[in-house]
Order: sequence, then C-alpha cells, then structure tokens
Amino acid sequence: MKILLLGFSKHTKSHTIRRLVTELKKRGHTVNYLFWEGLVFSFSKKEGLSIKRAAGKDLKYYDYIIPRNPLFKAGKSGYMSHLYRHYILLVDYINKHHKHVLNEKTTKTMPFYDKLFQYYLLNKEGLPIVRSLLYTGRLLPDSVYKKFKKPYIAKNIEGSRGRQVFLIKEDKDMEKIIRKAGTGRMLIQRRIPVKSDYRILVIGNRVIGGMKRTAVEGEFRSNASLGAKVEKIIPTREMKVLAKKAAKIFNAEFAGVDIIKYKNNHYILEINIFPAFKGFESATGINVAKELVSYIEKRYLWSIQTEFTKEERKDVFEALYKIEKNNPEQEEKPRTKKDFSITISKRDLIVIYKNQEPIAFMTHYEKGRVRRITRMGIQKDFRGQRMGRRMILQLIEVSKTTKNREINVIIPANNKRR
Repeated sequence: MKILLLGFSKHTKSHTIRRLVTELKKRGHTVNYLFWEGLVFSFSKKEGLSIKRAAGKDLKYYDYIIPRNPLFKAGKSGYMSHLYRHYILLVDYINKHHKHVLNEKTTKTMPFYDKLFQYYLLNKEGLPIVRSLLYTGRLLPDSVYKKFKKPYIAKNIEGSRGRQVFLIKEDKDMEKIIRKAGTGRMLIQRRIPVKSDYRILVIGNRVIGGMKRTAVEGEFRSNASLGAKVEKIIPTREMKVLAKKAAKIFNAEFAGVDIIKYKNNHYILEINIFPAFKGFESATGINVAKELVSYIEKRYLWSIQTEFTKEERKDVFEALYKIEKNNPEQEEKPRTKKDFSITISKRDLIVIYKNQEPIAFMTHYEKGRVRRITRMGIQKDFRGQRMGRRMILQLIEVSKTTKNREINVIIPANNKRR
C-alpha cells in the first residue's frame, strides 16, 4: 500500500520517522513524505476539488495518511494554528475517496486542536483536570489573576513538548508573555507541586503501556524532550480508565495522555493526538511503531485472504452474497442464495477486506493445470479502485504454488480492455 507521512520533513531524521518507515517497509508498504507547507488546495467548476502535493500528485491516490501535528512553529510568524483547518478539509476530502487518515474522527469533536478546547471538553465530560483559566484581555485585572496563588503555570494553548510553558512568579512576567504571544493564547493553571508525570499511550482504545517522567533538577517541566528522566511503569487501573476515557472524548485512535498524581488524586494534564514516541520506546521497550502500524493495517488497509476453513466460509457468506446480488462485474445474473452457497463451499476463494469487512471476492478452481475463475464481485463503493486487478495478481501467486500453466477468465463485453 502507498502510505503518506504528512507533516514529516523527508530531510529530518527524527526517531518517529525512522521507526514508522522501518515498520511500514517491513510489511511491503511504499512510504512518501510531505510537510504541511507542501499542499495545494485546488477548486474549479471543471476539475472540481483536489488536494495535491506541489509536485502534482493527488493525495487521494494514497491508501492511508499518517499525519503529525499541524501546529508547527514557523519562525517569527509563530505557531501556524490555522493549519488545523486544512487538516479538517483534508480528512473530509480523503474520506470522500474511501481512504482514511489517522485520528480522522477527532475533527468531529475538535474544530481546533489546542489546550483551550481540550480543557473545555475534558471538563464538560467530568474528567479530573487541574484548575485553569484563560483571559482574552491584554491587561491583568485583579478580578481574574488574583484567583491564582503565585507561582502559577502559564501555557500557550498551541504549544507542545514543553515549549511555551512558563512558571509565573510576578505579574510583570505574565504581562510580558501576553504581549509576546498575543491575547487569548495563554492558559494559566494552579501549580501542583509534583516533579513527575505519567505518559500513557492509547492505540485503538487499548492502553499499550506507560512511562514516568521526572523533571531534572531546577526544571519544573517533566517533558522527555527537555531532558526529564524516563522510566517504564505498569499503568494503574485508574490511569488506564482515565487515558481511555480521554482518548474516547476526542475520538482519538492514537493518543498520548499526560496524567499527574497528587495526594492520591489523578489529574489529566493534556492529551496529544499526534504524539512522538522516542522517549516512550526508550523507556518501556515497547515497539510503538509496530503496534501503530499493526492497528492501521487491521483497521483500515486492504488485506487479502486466500485460504478459508469451513467455518470461515460460513462466517463470510452473507457479506459476499450481498456483493453478489449487486454485481456488474460479470454478465450472468446473480445466483440464487442456494447456488451461491454451493459455489462458496466448493470453489477456492479470494476475499479482499477493508475495515475488517469483505469488499470484493473471487471464486476459482483448478482443472488440468489451468486455473479457472468462475465468479467475481466488488462492493459498489470500491469499484474503479483496481480490486479485480488486486485479486488476479493474488491468483497469479496462488497459481505459482500449484504450477498452473494458465489462468482462464470470462471477461464481460464491456470490459474487454482488461
């Protein structure tokens, strides 16, 4: 399959890139890179909508897209938060072509990916968070800021990896930060006196592990990217429950949930739906890239099955018969359910799955060293996506093992070019 890593610079040898590429290529996938700045959104009455690489390749031709955070820092211009809008449009475009993007359903709950919206949703759903406040003004009125005992924490709602997080000891410090960041961007929080926090990783509503991060001496932030000490932990039941609930609120398939524990109470600090995992793999020994790629393959990418037990044939029969009843890939009328049942039980079978559901099938058998195709069906939404070619290529591999001399297939009159 063709996989696009979006938001990854191909010149950057980051741990996340290297690990994902390694695991994807192990499974035979083709991998391309594209940074967020390289997209072209095109609109015209004649050609319709397209989202392409600057080099010209339409993104709809990729089988799957794995994005990174669109909130990147662009020099003096600051954080490009508006690119999350582009991400939302990209997801809609790719979905219309029956393809998928990692964490695509987060766009239905988060019109913007920032800490303000995170805290709004977490608090709305009753999950434990640190007391926080955001003021959209430029001045520091006592009616707002006197609510927080100094020192307190100030965070840019678009920051990541511990950047743009400050320890505020005096009002003048906060005034300076607001002038630099702009109004409505700084979230302030009660400072909880802990030196460690916990990163819990969730993939597909399953906690795969956790690590403890302890800030270095003289540092109040415990991000691994800032030199914090990291070590493996076995997440407690409460940590697992909170992490899965947080991921579910945002419809996140892959998420890093940051949690602190203070006086026997747990608080969610943040949820990262584009997490890097260098420190996590190093601390835990868990192959995050492999876990993520395995989840994506199972959930979204094409898979082809060529060998079936008797029970597996029974399990898949109803889904295949639905395809058979609405099948333009052959000139004969759909078979009756009884006749089709006989075909499925007696013929060799190839089935293509997507989202773990059958979308195409082919029946065939061997006679006199000739492999003969008898039926072929493709679900309506996936016609025109080379399903027939995929199955024939797989059939060629099957034929090699049985030393067939040729493959025989009846081609519909309207598809002679095949």
